[in-house]
Amino acid sequence: MGSFSRDKRDVHLITRGNVDGIVSAAIFLDIFPTARVSFVTSPTAGTKILSKDEHSSKVFLADLAIVPELTRLIEERRNSQEIHVIDHHQPSSLPKTIEDLCLITSGMSAAGAMHRHFAPKDHMKKLVAIADLMEFCDTELLQEQAETHGLWRLEEEAKILDYSWRFNIEDDIFRLHASSHLARGCWPSEVGLIKRRYLQVLNEKRWPRALARVENGVRIDGPVCILEFKEKRRSLHGFGTRALVEVAKEHRCSYAVMINERQEHSSVSMRALSIGGIDLGRFTEEFTSIHGLGGGGHPTSAGARIPTELTPLFVEEFQALVSRNDALHRME
Repeated sequence: MGSFSRDKRDVHLITRGNVDGIVSAAIFLDIFPTARVSFVTSPTAGTKILSKDEHSSKVFLADLAIVPELTRLIEERRNSQEIHVIDHHQPSSLPKTIEDLCLITSGMSAAGAMHRHFAPKDHMKKLVAIADLMEFCDTELLQEQAETHGLWRLEEEAKILDYSWRFNIEDDIFRLHASSHLARGCWPSEVGLIKRRYLQVLNEKRWPRALARVENGVRIDGPVCILEFKEKRRSLHGFGTRALVEVAKEHRCSYAVMINERQEHSSVSMRALSIGGIDLGRFTEEFTSIHGLGGGGHPTSAGARIPTELTPLFVEEFQALVSRNDALHRME
């Protein structure tokens, strides 16, 4: 197959597969209509995609935490490829070796950071507002678009887009087609393939079923809400950590932790429900540098792969850190 099997498009975006990532891709495709887009679930997955792409002249990484393995690869490639890192969470420590390649804009969604960087047409603003809404970022752009279109409309459109990609979370072809349509400035509800999937998820009552399954499986330890799957992962109907975060809020927890155990390795997803607490990215990076296979992320969102036998230690160390942090805050 040779050259026919290779993707030869010259510009490449690697981003997340959630609402923020889909809108980021739409902004990108508005500027580069024929560019290549890859959707990933983690910085580790993004690193693997980048490692296989040696021919793109420009690569943009959006909403991917600068974990050590990604940093090393960027350092290796910076002289052969033009690489730009666009993010909306300031990392605990930005490597000096790639600092000049990073555009970090806090207080907005990754799509908002993309919008500021590329300055696309005004028809993308309502989509950026949807991403800001989903990322809990109360930006001036969100307020402006809420006044123009109504907050209820933005909330409904955000729900439609969010439910639609969860119909089949592994379907990146859908994400690409959805992003291509949204790049024209359409609302999610105006795109047939998005609306159809939203209605199916809605009709199957996947959201309430996911909440019920989480509620039945979580354990609450003070401010930490933990959902642990042993061996076989039980479906959350595509909603994953979003459903866990919702249940954690109902229990007034500050952190949500999901652990999927396998025989040898476990995957961990962590979310903070507010800003200013434990830096989850730093915690996972430090733990896995000693005990694990890899980890890192943003202050409020992080993930890790750890040996399954060390899962109790991971939870124990995190809970101890939370307790110490809470004690310090009470003393202030």
